[in-house]
Amino acid sequence: MEVLDYDHYLDENEVIFITYVGFVTQTLLAGMIDSLEHEQEFSDIPRGTAHNIFTIFIEVTQNIIKYAKSELLKQTSYKSNGLIVIGKTKENQYFIHSQNLVAKKDVDLITKRIEMVKKLTPEEIKQKYRELRRSGENSHECGAGIGFFEIAKRAKEMNYKFKKIGENKYYFYLTIEIKD
Repeated sequence: MEVLDYDHYLDENEVIFITYVGFVTQTLLAGMIDSLEHEQEFSDIPRGTAHNIFTIFIEVTQNIIKYAKSELLKQTSYKSNGLIVIGKTKENQYFIHSQNLVAKKDVDLITKRIEMVKKLTPEEIKQKYRELRRSGENSHECGAGIGFFEIAKRAKEMNYKFKKIGENKYYFYLTIEIKD
């Protein structure tokens, strides 16, 4: 699996809390949350920031798990289905970077959802999130839905890009700066 600017993360950041490349499962997610909780106990991560990190981490990981179950991606020869990096820059900005495979048919859906979320004000994001929670529309099972609103509520900045790696496959890169 090609990793977008992985050397950049190691060279440019003060602390890397978690770096994981491989198959992502619910069991692994629970173990990584335990690791993050342990890190938070023994570091100076403010409680609100830690909560934002945990919530975004769960959303990003669920995204990786969901797309790993896609029929197209089950047929891939790639030995890994996800990458997650959680760290802190030298400027004390916490971040999460993820990378996973997505099918070509999902690129437009993801792009439209993220671009729509990025155009909203913080109050509009909260309002839309509440509406979607009540309606059940765009649940986690559907993909590219409520999770991006959850992330946006807790993100200072959210950036993404896609890289074509085959006829119907793309890498989806998502980088999130965490709100303090």
